[in-house]
Amino acid sequence: MSNNNEAACGCGQCQPHGQAFLQNDGSSQGRDCAPGSRVQSSRCSLASPAASDDDEPACGCSHDCAAGEDDDDAIQLPVLIVCAVAALAGTILHILGEGALPAIPPLIPSLVSGAACALGLYLILPRVKESVLRRRIDISILMLVAVVGACLLGDFSEAGVVVALFCFGEWLEGFAIGRNRRSIAKLLELTPPRVEVLREGGTLELAPEEVAAGETIVVKPGSRIPLDGIIARGSSRIDEAAITGESVPVEKAVGAPVYSGAMNVSDFLEIRTTATVENSTLARIVELVRESQAKRSPYERFINRFARYYTPLVLAMAVLVALVPPLISLSGLVALGGLDVWVYRALSMMVVACPCALVIATPVSVVCGLARAARSGILVKGGAFLEMSARVQAIAFDKTGTLTLGAGLNRNELRDTLRPEAPAVMDELTRLGLAHTVMLSGDKREVVEEIAADAHLSEYHAELLPEDKLELLRALKQEYGTVAMVGDGINDAPALALADVGIAMGALGTDTAVEAADVALMEDSLQGLPRLFKLARKTMSTIRVTLVFVLVVKLAVLALTITGITGMWAAILADTGVLIAVLLYSMRLLRMRL
Repeated sequence: MSNNNEAACGCGQCQPHGQAFLQNDGSSQGRDCAPGSRVQSSRCSLASPAASDDDEPACGCSHDCAAGEDDDDAIQLPVLIVCAVAALAGTILHILGEGALPAIPPLIPSLVSGAACALGLYLILPRVKESVLRRRIDISILMLVAVVGACLLGDFSEAGVVVALFCFGEWLEGFAIGRNRRSIAKLLELTPPRVEVLREGGTLELAPEEVAAGETIVVKPGSRIPLDGIIARGSSRIDEAAITGESVPVEKAVGAPVYSGAMNVSDFLEIRTTATVENSTLARIVELVRESQAKRSPYERFINRFARYYTPLVLAMAVLVALVPPLISLSGLVALGGLDVWVYRALSMMVVACPCALVIATPVSVVCGLARAARSGILVKGGAFLEMSARVQAIAFDKTGTLTLGAGLNRNELRDTLRPEAPAVMDELTRLGLAHTVMLSGDKREVVEEIAADAHLSEYHAELLPEDKLELLRALKQEYGTVAMVGDGINDAPALALADVGIAMGALGTDTAVEAADVALMEDSLQGLPRLFKLARKTMSTIRVTLVFVLVVKLAVLALTITGITGMWAAILADTGVLIAVLLYSMRLLRMRL
């Protein structure tokens, strides 16, 4: 269960609007998810995004994010296609009727465009109903007023295009977010549907849910490992790319731990299970990714608070634009135009000012960043920590098991061995601008000094007690602002909790590491650190670029619309065109090379 009492299945608010959610076998599960259970089914599908603390969708938009899901696509997508075709046909007929083919009766283009409006309103009205029930004026209500107003003014072709493009933008938005949620569902599919279990001298095929911890299972070459365990017999190369992001298979033999979701590459294995399917590494990863996508960054919270007040303000301004200039014209002071002119401009202004692109820019970037990190074996516990990682100025490291491999034989003495990748990682962090790297250790000064020099660290502190580490972390935070702490997540739990960003490395299969840290590097290597900071910075720069782009375009077109230089066509481009551009630009994060 998460801190905000989400359903234990991890699918967020299972039925925020009364829907049941389906499992892969097609059965429907009720509204309650058995509070207290960890994961009811490893194949629980994602019906909706997790709700945030303020009871809004995690994506930040006004609707229920159903628009990209398979069940709704069966109805919404065909309606959207017909709506778009009707809007395009109505516009073409309208243009031909005014120019090339004036013989076309005006009623025909109006009827075709009116059909597009009706289909678009069919898609919008459920969201309007939802907004009314929430007692909020949002983008769906703005769009409803704009479309109905344009129809009342007789501008059916423009109204049809507006509603078709708006619905397309909403569908594309849902598709982008749904794609990331579906990537979580694909993780669940890594668990094989059947498991070969050794019982009473024979082999039984069972569902993974029926296998208890301590039983022995057989995994064939080329098969996924269904449950966490220890190799009891055999040796093989294990591909853990789906878990750690490391593409090179690892050779493992008797006594080595293996994890659910990994691929057995070369030979038969007998594995003694150490966890059930509900408590497996794969289930924990899926649960963590789900929770991370539900936790908003400060950027997201600010944008949604802004949109909550911005939308009613736009509606009030549109009313003033529609009424004040005509009243001034009627008074005889200045001839500014009639009511029809200013109502049209007000409706166009509402289309321009629609905050959809503004609201979606941050959550889409964050979700794409979190998904890209997870694919690289970096589990970030929410957008807030991704944003914080982009601001880190100094990094503190534990020594044993973090900068070093632990005790090993070197020069005939029992001592730590520096991780081979450590110097290159520190050099890469320096190139990224994170030049202040500090080692905090309780070991002897001469040992710590040698390791610090070999690892290319900028500072070190030795012979520290646990409370000394905390004091030094407080001093680093005071001097540098935002500080990350990298440790193994077990004995460094207090320091990880105190740091702005606590990073546990080698967290694969370790509950304590995942619980203690804000970021978990599943691979037992420091190489994930530069990838984390590069991705965090790219995510935040993407957010800033999209927000500036949206505001500049909308303000420019808004000014042109109010002065009458442009009309509803430019408003459409400024709204839906900008939304599509924001989505496509944000989704570049999914393909970012790390």
